[in-house]
Amino acid sequence: MKRKLTAFLLCAVLLVCMSVPAFAEESADSGTLKILNYNVDGLPLPAFLSSSGRDPLACSRQIPAKLNALGADVIAVQEDFNFHTILKHGIDTKYTTYHSGGIPFGDGLNLYSKLPIFNVTRVPWETAYGIFDAGSDELTPKGFLCSSIQLADGVYVDLYDLHADAYGAPPNAAARVAQYKQLIAFIDDYSKDHAVIVTGDTNTRFMHTESELRKQFIDEAGFREAWVELENDGNYDITYADNEKWGEEYWGIWDSVEKVFYRDGGGISLEAVAHEFILLTDEEGKPLSDHSAELATLAYTVDRSALHDTRSYAKERYNPFKTFVNHVHYFFKALRLILGELPKVLSGEIKITFK
Repeated sequence: MKRKLTAFLLCAVLLVCMSVPAFAEESADSGTLKILNYNVDGLPLPAFLSSSGRDPLACSRQIPAKLNALGADVIAVQEDFNFHTILKHGIDTKYTTYHSGGIPFGDGLNLYSKLPIFNVTRVPWETAYGIFDAGSDELTPKGFLCSSIQLADGVYVDLYDLHADAYGAPPNAAARVAQYKQLIAFIDDYSKDHAVIVTGDTNTRFMHTESELRKQFIDEAGFREAWVELENDGNYDITYADNEKWGEEYWGIWDSVEKVFYRDGGGISLEAVAHEFILLTDEEGKPLSDHSAELATLAYTVDRSALHDTRSYAKERYNPFKTFVNHVHYFFKALRLILGELPKVLSGEIKITFK
């Protein structure tokens, strides 16, 4: 009788032990990813040259605590240029992409993440517009940062952080069209059969049809966008007339330049479940950047039977020689562009504008 009881108890213990990893694996196949997107306005301009009169150094010292309080899993930033060290040491995350440099060497794109980051690749735009004016986009290697975020054991989602051409002149819009095409072509190649999230500063809105944001990302590439899905009833046909209060008070709130696109793939399904635009301010209520922060929560589910990921994943390694070569290249490229446009500035044909 004792032997039967002992055998029964051993069987019960084994069943309990075997059930633990089964439940753990099941829980790893679903969850949420909280993404924070923010242009930190890290240009090294003195306050009197800034369009908003902000002191970027003082603002950069206050930004990390504000971002930490929002509890994001991954923070994607743009214009993380000359005050990166402040952000890096202030933002409370375990993983951070290596800084590509300040003006004019770096692209200003970085990730701060509680989850592991793999396969980091930076790609500059092939087309840009503006040297002394129209945002001076040609003077920095703006583009997009490609990475893979590990959600669970064997489960990765490709995350892209972009910063598109600024300003609203026709050449700027044409540059954005070319940039979106370049990005989507890269995604369709590298991220084929993978779940994809694209966030960043698009520098345009759905209602600005000349930049083809809806056409390229939604209609052709099959993405969905968090704000539209959750706060605009899934309606991507947006015009100024849709909101009678459109104006300065809606900057960074309604059809903002900040976007979170997402697309299923490779056995991973994504769904936006929460979204919020947040204006980060100092103690006096003044904005810390000329952009609002965007906080989106995406729920993910994994179908293990469809998860056939053969890609290898590697952590980012700092390469000082490559960094030095890139810095030299971008410095002389910027110098060449400046010298080429200098006669137009001196003659008054081009007027220097600041952000």
